[in-house]
Amino acid sequence: MGLLQAENIKLLLSILGATQAFILAIVILFYPRENKVSNILLSLFVFSIGYLLIINRVAEWLNHQYDSFLFSIQLLGLISLFLYVKSLYGNINWRKQWWHLIVMAYDAFRIYLGSQIRFLKLEEGEYYYQFYGTGFEYFSLTSIVAIYIIYLVLSLREYRNYLAAANKNFSDELRLGTAWVKQMIYGRYLLIVIDLILLFINYTFPEIYAQYHGIVNTVAYTVFAYYITIKGKLNPAVYQLRQVELDKRMKTPTETTESHQSNHTLQKIAMAFIKSMEEDKLYTQEGISVKEVADHLGYPPYMVSQAINVCLERSFFELINGYRVEEAKRLMMDEELNHLSLIGIGFEAGFSSKTAFNTAFKKYTGITPSEFKRNESR
Repeated sequence: MGLLQAENIKLLLSILGATQAFILAIVILFYPRENKVSNILLSLFVFSIGYLLIINRVAEWLNHQYDSFLFSIQLLGLISLFLYVKSLYGNINWRKQWWHLIVMAYDAFRIYLGSQIRFLKLEEGEYYYQFYGTGFEYFSLTSIVAIYIIYLVLSLREYRNYLAAANKNFSDELRLGTAWVKQMIYGRYLLIVIDLILLFINYTFPEIYAQYHGIVNTVAYTVFAYYITIKGKLNPAVYQLRQVELDKRMKTPTETTESHQSNHTLQKIAMAFIKSMEEDKLYTQEGISVKEVADHLGYPPYMVSQAINVCLERSFFELINGYRVEEAKRLMMDEELNHLSLIGIGFEAGFSSKTAFNTAFKKYTGITPSEFKRNESR
């Protein structure tokens, strides 16, 4: 592959991927939603993918004279992804997020010093991306990897918090989109791993790699941009994930307990919840949430949620899916329902998909629905 051909391929892929990302960022930004913060943050994350695709080509065109300016916001995507996950289960205290600006400023300064060192040592016609082995280069690489790791840990921590909050409020993770959040986190950091591997190859074999520089990671970023676009076309709800309900009347835990939630009240709500499950079979409603159960019982959502967690000692997600599994087992043993398929049984029990049905059934029984059906038929 000639140098000109490689450059043309990079440019074409960069334009295609960036166009998809920019269009998607605009679509997400204007999704109708009461709380726009999550939309804005997700839009910034998607925008950053397209920005990196284009800005790499611009930097090469300008011979890297303005790298510190062009790449000064390269960490915006990781920061917005972290804050996006955080916004899905609670409000963000923006005054406490000032430190992200310090990190971005440091990164821009790191890039500036690195480029100046390269320009001082670079001979005419030499490869810009070669590694000189200076102390600053080692420090620069170590620090940016550390930043990547810190944001990965923070993002995964927020994801776990979001998952825990979702399990307290919703009965269906698939409809809520928790898996999609995890895919975005791992997908973005997979791109970083690819970048670091290619950087190592570049520094080790500069003569061979130089003419192919930027092609593989451009392909990877473009694929990721198309993936999240296609995912949105197949299921637009992933860009409008339901935020966990936060009752505005909630005070501090102590105040709430003293004024509203005596043990007797919580026990009363817990018993009403069990009755609504056993007699009214609310769990058969697909995607039912704590808010919908609370409306049925006539109590505020936060009180129902606390009654479930304190008195029944399980999350809403676990309880609802436990009831659904028992209902599915009962339906499979009913000979009058032999005409229903297993997935039909799952839908009747309240599950929204085959995957959710199979996953929950095996978790609670240790076997798949088909294995249970065969055992009962013997």
